[in-house]
Amino acid sequence: MEISKLSAHNFRSIGDISLTCSSLATLLGPNNHGKSNVLRALEFGLTTSAKPSTDDFFAHRKADDNTMWVEMTFRDLTPQEKKTFERYLQADGSICIRKSARLLGNDNVETFYNGWIEQPEESWLQPGKAGDLATRDAINQTPLAGLVPSTGRITKAQVEEAQKTYANENRNDLKFVRELEDSPLLGQKNVGGGVLPEFFLIAAVRDLTDEIKVKNTTTFGRLMNRAVREMAERDPRFATVRDQLAAVIAELNLRDTASGKTNELAALEKSIEGELQAWGVQVNIEVRPPEIEKLFELGTDVHLDDGVRTTADRKGHGLQRAMMFALLRAWAAALRAGRKSDDDGEVVPRKQSDSVIFAMEEPELFLHPHAQRRLAASLREISKTDQHQVFLCTHSTHFVDLTHYKEIAIVGKNNPKVGSYLRQCTKELFDGGDIQEQKDRFHMAQWINPERGEIFFSRRAIFVEGETERVLLPYLAKKLDIYDPEVSIIDCGSKHNLPLYIQIANAFQIPYLIVHDEDPLPDPVPTEWSADKVREKRRTFALNEEIAKLADKALGSAEVLSPDFENASGVSKGQGRKMGKPLAALTHFEGVAAKDICERLRQVVTKAYAQ
Repeated sequence: MEISKLSAHNFRSIGDISLTCSSLATLLGPNNHGKSNVLRALEFGLTTSAKPSTDDFFAHRKADDNTMWVEMTFRDLTPQEKKTFERYLQADGSICIRKSARLLGNDNVETFYNGWIEQPEESWLQPGKAGDLATRDAINQTPLAGLVPSTGRITKAQVEEAQKTYANENRNDLKFVRELEDSPLLGQKNVGGGVLPEFFLIAAVRDLTDEIKVKNTTTFGRLMNRAVREMAERDPRFATVRDQLAAVIAELNLRDTASGKTNELAALEKSIEGELQAWGVQVNIEVRPPEIEKLFELGTDVHLDDGVRTTADRKGHGLQRAMMFALLRAWAAALRAGRKSDDDGEVVPRKQSDSVIFAMEEPELFLHPHAQRRLAASLREISKTDQHQVFLCTHSTHFVDLTHYKEIAIVGKNNPKVGSYLRQCTKELFDGGDIQEQKDRFHMAQWINPERGEIFFSRRAIFVEGETERVLLPYLAKKLDIYDPEVSIIDCGSKHNLPLYIQIANAFQIPYLIVHDEDPLPDPVPTEWSADKVREKRRTFALNEEIAKLADKALGSAEVLSPDFENASGVSKGQGRKMGKPLAALTHFEGVAAKDICERLRQVVTKAYAQ
């Protein structure tokens, strides 16, 4: 199971938000706007022991609203999970669970879980009414009569089974209502830790010395213990050791041995009883076999040898963090290789979750760019593994892939009294008759220039056709003394890619300016041009109208250079062919004073940076 939707209410800086989640979800946005609070909301929802304080409640909530909650909709449930959460299954196969916290006064906070139930409007089909129908007279007044035994006493369980059967067979003809149950989730006041996916939060800690130790209170220790547990379940040697240890301890607990040897524990018991004779008590010392996995927590050190062999906590933070992620990747690979099929044997409610959700704050910390790219690729691979999901919040473009724009959410906070908000694009931006061709071109453009993800970090994005404009516009802005580092020039790869970038900016409400060539057809059209070339030129010219229509006036506008950039700027096309367009443009303007920059380019640069 993995989360398809995460909602939060009155949690820290969050008034109300709703996040549509992919297998990999990436949160972007400025510092102190709420990215980490989204991950902490996830931690609150999935960590059954998490107890919030009064400071965790949204400070600007309504006066009569003393409840905060985190709601998680889960999809892709395994057969065991469907059996466990059968009561909460929705028509689409998902379940929705809410964890709430309520202020009780005197700084006391109560936490509890509830599930959303989808049930028929007809009262005789509602599970809560099953007890009222457990008589022959009552059941005969409903269509359920033919679904229970015709003779004998009718039980509540039989009525519930009849209700389920009827509802499943007549789903299309019934009307269902969705409501949050009053009783605790699964009928338990405290949900067991194994019911929900196991959650690991790798926080953006600046000092990893303690965090890298093998203790069950650290993320690294929990990862190590989880990896060992999975390994132990697959390795028959662990089962053998466990059985041998259990046999030895069972013998220690015997008081009458066939060999006639003195039992040391029995002697110790008698000695203590003698000391407590005046109290009239008996003493029994019983040794319980430890969990084999605990031995690793108690007696495991991780040593790293980079020329000097030391424990991990004595290495640099970059290597420590890399070690943590390496363990994560290695464990996920081993788990994937050793996972058993859900189809083996009888389907029963599960006792322990196979699902794992990772959340990471600033995974780029202490890692150089190459290591960031490797980690980003590994996290994507982990997110593709069944029953695994990854949440990130980052300031690095290495963890942003524009081709996966549906995974991205921008977190903002314009007004603390309103709270943090999210901007996402979950719709399909590729449309028309050449969808695959559009996707392939866009994907290739990303490989050529993966830094286009910078669009999501910018105060304002300037969309240009190619590398020449991307290089020259900031160069001229510095000459004009209006350069702003928070304005990003986005090389879209071609004029044909501009519409998609405009749609992305519209969807995420990113302010922008489009700078592109007019590209009119010459008059007359050269006789040596082929019919295909003429069609392509007309198609390119027609983009002007499409771009103008797509531009959202509340967010952006277009500046059209006529007939093209070279003519508008005065850069020689011959020099462009000889030196390459970007270098030719820089060379051309290197000796041009700010006051001598042509008026048209001055207008474009000013509009890009000074507005």
